[in-house]
Amino acid sequence: MIVADATPLIHLARAGQLDLLPKVYERVPVPRSVWAEIVPSREPSPEGPVFEKASESWLDVRELSAGELRVAGSLRRGAPLGRGESEAIALAEPLRTPVLMDDTIAIGVARARGLETRWTTSVILEAHRREILNTAEARLAIEELVRGGLWLRQDVLLRLLAILGD
Repeated sequence: MIVADATPLIHLARAGQLDLLPKVYERVPVPRSVWAEIVPSREPSPEGPVFEKASESWLDVRELSAGELRVAGSLRRGAPLGRGESEAIALAEPLRTPVLMDDTIAIGVARARGLETRWTTSVILEAHRREILNTAEARLAIEELVRGGLWLRQDVLLRLLAILGD
């Protein structure tokens, strides 16, 4: 299990790789605020139907408890975090599970609170490690993430490709 913020979900969906999440983590709880980001009510997104289908099986939309909401509010007051990021951290803490997010400040806050974190690209690497994706598929998945808008520094991209090997 892994708690997810909106950005990795959106990038994985755009790259056609969202289905890796249940294969690697089984269930993915998300706060209601993250759900509102990935399935906006005002302007439907092209990925909306994919998320709706995922919510029927492995994407678990959760309401935060009053205590978790207090923690999330405190996090937002203490650092420049969005609502989804702060609520994902607050939800992951009592579950004692890693959190999937790409924002470096949010990752720093999560790690300072003792949580493990994963990047969007970590999902691809873990799927490759578990032989869910072969090397060619994993490389293509990284390319599709970048093509879909995931920004990676060139040195990080080269390191990812080196980890995947030939």
